[in-house]
Amino acid sequence: MTFELRDYQKEAIDGLYNYWSGKAGDNPLIVAPTGSGKTAIIAQLIKDAMGFQGTRVLVVTHVKELLEQGASGLVKLYPEADFGLYSAGLKQKVLGRPITFAGIQSVWEKAYDIVPAPDLVLIDEAHLLPKNSETRYNRFIADLKVCNPDVKVVGLTATPYRLDSGYLHEGEGAIFDGIAHDIPVAMLMERGYLSPVISKGGVTQIDLTNVKKRGGEFIESDLAMAASDPELVRSTVEEIVRLGEDRKSWLVFSSGVNHAYMLKDEFETHDIDVGVVTGSDSAKVREKTIADFKSGELKCLINVNVLTTGFDHPPVDLVALVRATASTGLYVQMVGRGTRIADGKENCLILDYGQNVERHGFIDQVKPKDKMSSEDGEAPTKQCESCQTMVHAACLICPECGFEFPAPTLNHSANSYRGAMLSSQVVAEWCDVDSVVYARHKKAGKPDSVKVTYYYGLLSVSEWLCPDHGGYAESRYKARKAVLTADATSTDEALDECHFWVQPSRIKLKASKHDPRYQEITQFDYTQVEKKHETQTQGRYSDFIDLEDIPF
Repeated sequence: MTFELRDYQKEAIDGLYNYWSGKAGDNPLIVAPTGSGKTAIIAQLIKDAMGFQGTRVLVVTHVKELLEQGASGLVKLYPEADFGLYSAGLKQKVLGRPITFAGIQSVWEKAYDIVPAPDLVLIDEAHLLPKNSETRYNRFIADLKVCNPDVKVVGLTATPYRLDSGYLHEGEGAIFDGIAHDIPVAMLMERGYLSPVISKGGVTQIDLTNVKKRGGEFIESDLAMAASDPELVRSTVEEIVRLGEDRKSWLVFSSGVNHAYMLKDEFETHDIDVGVVTGSDSAKVREKTIADFKSGELKCLINVNVLTTGFDHPPVDLVALVRATASTGLYVQMVGRGTRIADGKENCLILDYGQNVERHGFIDQVKPKDKMSSEDGEAPTKQCESCQTMVHAACLICPECGFEFPAPTLNHSANSYRGAMLSSQVVAEWCDVDSVVYARHKKAGKPDSVKVTYYYGLLSVSEWLCPDHGGYAESRYKARKAVLTADATSTDEALDECHFWVQPSRIKLKASKHDPRYQEITQFDYTQVEKKHETQTQGRYSDFIDLEDIPF
């Protein structure tokens, strides 16, 4: 039996083999967003490995449910696979098969008992590896390398960073040495492989003023206390019920056990069938509650640090974050519970009551915080006062309801342009150009260029014209010459004549695809150039400033 991989799954596998062939390292990561078909990638890697006689593959993870899912997925896609399970939790301890699925808790001290030693180790949900260099995974892999120095280790995850710190392939004691391939989440949504997400911030928000952090994350007890204000609980549930009226399956992340049951009680006053799952529940109770949710018997499922990874229920079309997290990985994992596609599901609504969207920004471009930085920073989105939709900070009109935002205030750093939910959801907007300033730009090791800064209201955006550069930069300037009425063939000449150039009346702006903190110009409008050009002679564009060592 064969199975057909999607194009991006093939690219991920090719990326892995290219990583190895380029001798970039032995232990890379494959980043596969939730719902992208990670099981198919694993199955194909195993099938490829079995094409070499005597090869042994070990799939290891930390949760028995993930082992069951992985083994079940392999059977469906590759039924002839000869595998065994080694997990105390599953009451099976089978070694010696070509393929072994193992729980790290059961196998970490038994590397020398796995004979023959594995040639390939696949670590599922790799973001759950702790950063401590003395972890079970580190010791286990170190022992495996004694048995087989050529063993290769591949981590698979939707988030290539730990829940509590930076990238998995960086820092002392890191198991992985790089990223072989990263499947873009925005691309999967655009192609219909994942459900789009839209975001609204709650009318009321958890007050985090007195919530302290420990180890880079909010202290649970402080967060639970802040979130458990009775009036906040009431208004939060009221809003979820109202906005989720036409949605089928609600998943709620709470700030603690007591908070979860406060939410449950409030939901029940609205006649909502709701369940709660916590880490303290017995496996039997938890499985029954989840089964009731998946069957549709429960419309709403509240969880406390349980369903952040490995939980799969495609119909989920509303995710409520009634908690705050400083963890980029946890944020992406929670939102990812709603990105699977399902029949009749148009999108997933993310309701945020912990300022998580503002804190972390685009889910397709989030990055872990710099561990050397003492500042938390904030992704500058804003919330529509009329409909509570989260939009880009530079939006002047809400794309959802048409609400016109008040004029911006003068407080705009480079960090002012990070997005709301998906970078692709930021709509390009036309802005009237009020004035233009030209400057010489110097950069070490590069020819000078002309920095052109367009001012619109109290904001500005810049571009760089590079007549002295070669390649793309020079060709870009040449393409603009005719419209600018420019004759200059060098930066010096350009600075002499630029105050006579024709200037646009409007520019169209969008958050940069490369770095959502910044705006980029996507289009120029020259329909009012005569009026603008007349003002140039009055000295509006005649200021020249020499700026040094300003990075592009």
